[in-house]
Amino acid sequence: MSIYLRPTWITCLSLGLLIMPTHRVLGIDYESDILPILTQHCIDCHGADTSEAGLRLDSMLAVLKGGDSGEATVVPGASDRSYLIARVTHSDPSKRMPPDSDPIPDDQIAALQQWINHAPAWDIAAAQLADQTVKHWAFEPLVRPAVPAASDDPGVTPSTAKASAHPIDAFVSAKLRDLGLQPSATADREKLIRRLYFVMHGLPPTPTEVADFLSDKSENAWETLVDRVLANQRYGERWATHWLDIVRFGETTGFETNRERPNAWPYRDWVIESFNSDKPYNEFVIQQIAGDTMGQDVATGFLVAGPNDIVKGRDPLLGLMQRQDELADIINTTGTAFLGLTLGCARCHNHKFDPITQSDYYALQAVFAGVSHSERPLPLEPAAEAKLASIDKEISLLKQKLEPFLYDPNRSADDKNSGKPKVLREPVNARVNIEQFQPVQARFLRFTIEATNQGQPCIDELEIYSGVQNVALASRGAIASSSGDFVHPLHQLAHINDGRHGNDHSWISSKAVGGWVQIELPDLHSIDSVKWGRDRTGRYGDRLATDYRIEASVDGSSWTLLCSSDDRQPFSLEKPKELTYDFAAFPDDHAKHGRQLHGELQALVAEREKLAARTMVYAGSFSQPGPTHRLYRGEPTAPREAIAPAAIKSLTPLSLPADSPEQARRLALANWIADPTNPLTPRVIVNRLWQFHFGTGFVDTPSDFGMSGTLPSHPELLDFLAVELIESGWSLKHIHRLILTSDTWRQDSRPNDQALAIDATSRMLWRFPPRRLEAEAIRDSMLAVTGKLDTRVGGPGFSGFEIEPENVRHYFPKKSYGPDDWRRMIYMTKVRQERDSVFGVFDCPDFNQVVPKRTRSTTPLQALNLLNSPFVLQQADFLVQRLNVEAKTPESKVKLAFNLCFGRDPVPVETQSSIELINETNWHAFARAMLNANEFVLIP
Repeated sequence: MSIYLRPTWITCLSLGLLIMPTHRVLGIDYESDILPILTQHCIDCHGADTSEAGLRLDSMLAVLKGGDSGEATVVPGASDRSYLIARVTHSDPSKRMPPDSDPIPDDQIAALQQWINHAPAWDIAAAQLADQTVKHWAFEPLVRPAVPAASDDPGVTPSTAKASAHPIDAFVSAKLRDLGLQPSATADREKLIRRLYFVMHGLPPTPTEVADFLSDKSENAWETLVDRVLANQRYGERWATHWLDIVRFGETTGFETNRERPNAWPYRDWVIESFNSDKPYNEFVIQQIAGDTMGQDVATGFLVAGPNDIVKGRDPLLGLMQRQDELADIINTTGTAFLGLTLGCARCHNHKFDPITQSDYYALQAVFAGVSHSERPLPLEPAAEAKLASIDKEISLLKQKLEPFLYDPNRSADDKNSGKPKVLREPVNARVNIEQFQPVQARFLRFTIEATNQGQPCIDELEIYSGVQNVALASRGAIASSSGDFVHPLHQLAHINDGRHGNDHSWISSKAVGGWVQIELPDLHSIDSVKWGRDRTGRYGDRLATDYRIEASVDGSSWTLLCSSDDRQPFSLEKPKELTYDFAAFPDDHAKHGRQLHGELQALVAEREKLAARTMVYAGSFSQPGPTHRLYRGEPTAPREAIAPAAIKSLTPLSLPADSPEQARRLALANWIADPTNPLTPRVIVNRLWQFHFGTGFVDTPSDFGMSGTLPSHPELLDFLAVELIESGWSLKHIHRLILTSDTWRQDSRPNDQALAIDATSRMLWRFPPRRLEAEAIRDSMLAVTGKLDTRVGGPGFSGFEIEPENVRHYFPKKSYGPDDWRRMIYMTKVRQERDSVFGVFDCPDFNQVVPKRTRSTTPLQALNLLNSPFVLQQADFLVQRLNVEAKTPESKVKLAFNLCFGRDPVPVETQSSIELINETNWHAFARAMLNANEFVLIP
């Protein structure tokens, strides 16, 4: 209920003069004509006291702002597109507003429509709304801040004054001075090299590397070591582990079936190589979103690195929900990984904290709407594709010419000399079948299936060639039709000529016998071959057409048989035997000609195999999407207005036409994210680098730079490094080098009581914060010191599990380990929902969710696994064997063990205690103690 006080006539006149240009609309005044209507019917639920769904109607500004749903409450100048009018005039009483009440009278609705339709009346409210943009540090443009000068305070120590020589030290020291703190002294060299190798490689330095550094007395010894470490391929493996956490990379599908993705690993290798080659970070970003546009196809593995439910059903609603969840995963990961924004929060309503509307979310969904989970072959160059098609034709022709020479023990000499072909073609196979025939003019081609090896027939692509050109593609104007389609969200008629392969992009006939699929070409073409397959990826072999015919027509009425299965050998699951040729049974001149043809065939087959050798990669597939609609409260069954592809309107004007090509959508978004004027992208990645160096970032919510995230501890230094990243050509190694050569990073980690009382977590970096290694580094370090680490780079990984090959996969942790299991842990297959039995307890992610920073728990299971697990017991034995081989006396063995495990010599009391332990127990117990020591698992 609202109370209004009648103003004096002077105030009325003054207000009237002020509000007339704003609210007087062709005789309709908001305060006198509209507000009473809204007060009568709406304000009780949408006013200052109660604003259901976040919607208020008690001012023009509030009306224009809208509610949480993201609906356009009013569209100035268009009442027919205004949500307010749609709801008060809804034909369904259960959806009409106001609820549980009589409809608003027609004359009042007419007044509301007239008020909305006069667009100029909304200009001032629109300007006020524009002025209410969110002011937040992370959205502000990047400006290089001035480096603080050293203090002239006589109480400042020489080490503090020296900070001005390095920008990082200058910024950190300025913060410390404000708190009355001083930086710690530089750590000793043994500690520094160990810290460097653990942080940058996830491995301890070897005794030789430690000795070389300790003996290097040159002024730039540290800088030389830093450069050497950054140039080593171990760096990419270490930092790729961090990135794969951020992007939820896994090598199984997740959900209940949790099936393997055997070709997901190339993306992991691409990330490793990108770090090692110091790929500019802006390119690193763009290629993961749109790498298929620039020859970096593996990089789009980022888009589909998350889990997906492969159990599809016939319930359309289930399919819609699954699809929405897949797209939400892509949108949210893109937002958190690159921008530090929780975009997924706007799926059902406007973001509660950040300037991200629900319309923004669905504009981003329109960008990614053409992305699907699947494998795809790495593409050949166009010239290679044309060459491959040409070779296929030559091979087919040579086989026809060689048919008289095929070995057949039942043929007579007369038959052999007759030149009559008597051997059937090879049987059909699920991957690909080539049908060749004499060129014929055609506009229609029909493929009819009379029998399959199992179930209704399935074809993943039907290709029709005129020379080397596939004229059947829908993108070339060809139209597909059929005798009936199997109803399923994956298998659709449109897939028969969309240029994509695999089960997820196939057509299934509704008829088990006699079903057909037809391609109508846009023009009359001379065609000479057809290529088809059930599943080019080789994963499925059922539903294969074994009895078929292929016909052509000019008019779609009269048909000519081009080829069929009649001249093929019977289908068999066994691999067809290679054809054998009998040249000796022919006259010399014929035999010579036959051998020449056979030589040409073998050369062409070898050339084809080499040319066609393509790697399958789980990097998604792309198709032109249809319209994207904003979904009311995120409900797939409640579509609202169509949304064109765009980015976040409060941050960029980027917007594309609704019919933009699929690739262009992703590339435009990627270019905006990686644009140097976008302040979020460089801030976010620099913060992540700082986090993995010091344990905590400037912003300790590294994937949330929004209003609900934390403020940066060193905002000027964060911006300084972000600008430095851009100006260095987006070089991550440049930022690493800056950090590693600072006194701040090289500080000792020892505590002092005064500083702990002021800054217990060392957030202001008065010392280097020590911390425990992650699971991967602990495991890899064990293998390194025992001499068993397999340093092979890249390729398919190894599994930490025994797998039951059922439809629903069951993973059982291995209980014994061999050389195949001794590679770095980044190469262990990342199974969702399962963790390595030994090191998984050290806070490993389950690969279902993005993990911007791992927790560091301390549990009894961690201690028990390191002490008693089969893996650690085995490695302890290997350490003993190494000590026995490389040292002779007990003292020298103990010294070697300390150098391997701790990077230093033991002090006398440690040598004495170690030998006492060995004498009381054995060398195995000593080795276990070394691998379980805090010093072994801590970054010092």
